[in-house]
Amino acid sequence: MCIGIPMKILDLPSPGRALCEGRGQKENIDVLMLENPQVGEWVLSWNGMALEKLTPERAEQVDKALDSLEMAMNGLPQTDEDPFADITANTGKLPPYLAALVPKNQG
Repeated sequence: MCIGIPMKILDLPSPGRALCEGRGQKENIDVLMLENPQVGEWVLSWNGMALEKLTPERAEQVDKALDSLEMAMNGLPQTDEDPFADITANTGKLPPYLAALVPKNQG
């Protein structure tokens, strides 16, 4: 399983590269897929590259989910807050933009 890590851009040392920090590590990652990355922005890093920009709130949400996974893997008790609330609150309905693509039942 591959997991993206939220990282904050600390420096842009050369075109297409960013020094980032997240979850206790620093990494020089590829940011060529991002439009105009800036110091202070959060990105989702995977396999040495930034996949997308994140809001600070989304970065915190992903970090909490990763904390919960780490706690479960180490047999530690979970917190009362649900780190997967965005997933568990899903009603099973498609978002409107996808629902519009599904053909209506004929019959």
